[in-house]
Amino acid sequence: MASNGSSALSRPLGLLAELTHRCPLGCPYCSNPLALEPRAQELDAATWARVFDEAVALGVLHVHLSGGEPAARRDLVDITTAARVAGLYTNLITSGIGLTAKRLAELRAAGLDHVQVSIQDSNPKSADHIAGYDGAFTRKCELANEVVRLKLPLTVNAVMHRANIERIGEMVDLALLMGAGRVEIAHVQYYGWD
Repeated sequence: MASNGSSALSRPLGLLAELTHRCPLGCPYCSNPLALEPRAQELDAATWARVFDEAVALGVLHVHLSGGEPAARRDLVDITTAARVAGLYTNLITSGIGLTAKRLAELRAAGLDHVQVSIQDSNPKSADHIAGYDGAFTRKCELANEVVRLKLPLTVNAVMHRANIERIGEMVDLALLMGAGRVEIAHVQYYGWD
């Protein structure tokens, strides 16, 4: 028995589902800088459906569909549907690259509840440089507009590091301009990568 009088372990409330390690961006601070699992070894949609059912049985209430970039998965709509069928609140954590307006609408119809998009800087040139992807800033802004247009809640994750720390206030202003109902400021953390 725990010293606080509680006899049971706390139940998990959320599940971080890393659907893939593939990502079109090359952010130098990413916690998945290597292709840790090749595409052929990614769990298929049926396996994710089983995982979601098991998670719900443990008390999980919401799932964060993440990666890498989850939009790299051709079966992302099927995975989102499986999460909804299991009864989970679904949050898509995305770079915005690889998501079209059509696909976002399909995800919403499949049960997507929320979208979180990351931004690397408020300055477009710097943001694209940090992401290692020309046009990333513009595509992220377009995705945010589409999320808001579809009336999905939007969180913007402003990733803070030495290349943008002088503009963190501008990044928050950009997130609000994008229509974010929630802004996260994430500071870069290295987890032993050399």
